Amino acid sequence: MHLGRMSFFVSFAVLQILINLVNATRKSVLIRAEDCYSAEIHLVNATFGVERFDSLEARTHQSYDSLFGMGRRSPITGTYNDISIATANMYGGAKSSGKYAYASSDSHYELHLDNSANFFGLYVTAADGRNSLRFFQHIVKVFDISVESFLQFLELSGGRKRFKGNPTYVRWWGDYGNDKEEYIFIGFYFPNGVFYDRVQFVQGHGGSFESDNHTVGNWTRTSGRRVVTFRIEED
Repeated sequence: MHLGRMSFFVSFAVLQILINLVNATRKSVLIRAEDCYSAEIHLVNATFGVERFDSLEARTHQSYDSLFGMGRRSPITGTYNDISIATANMYGGAKSSGKYAYASSDSHYELHLDNSANFFGLYVTAADGRNSLRFFQHIVKVFDISVESFLQFLELSGGRKRFKGNPTYVRWWGDYGNDKEEYIFIGFYFPNGVFYDRVQFVQGHGGSFESDNHTVGNWTRTSGRRVVTFRIEED
């Protein structure tokens, strides 16, 4: 990802970042970072569903068809390929309960949607520099980003420390489990006319890419909370 000029506007509450798409349309992806487990309270005029993985066995699944928690008539459906599931622990699982998805070292898994969407969110846990996401519309890559790149933007705002440690895995008073890594909900809001239908969850060499509460849908606007904004522009 090539970064050029950067400007920012300081406010409160949520961190919001605009990053140019890889297809040089001059449109930007809006990315929000929040210290919560889901995006449900922050989307307005939206249709979306959430996959929490709690019904799956803790093993690798070659194929899993998801209704994203919306029942048999769900307008949002898709298939995960080669996805690994684990029982919640210090490193994964929203609220330290249920199950979560992960990609192990030097691997990836994919989500194929039956219909295109323009919003994707996930609760990233135990984030590290080898986690990355790639979004495609058919065979064309729309956008990609490493979690570490995003966390570096958080650090520029002075907000990275607030996401350190698992907030629901307290070993003793004031000590959150795994306090060296971030636990953060990241939402990707694609601009008007830009959609995706496939997501790759990629882990580089070493560690794992843990996440939960995969949220898929279509949006028209967010809830309008005040934010810290970074706009990243290419030269």
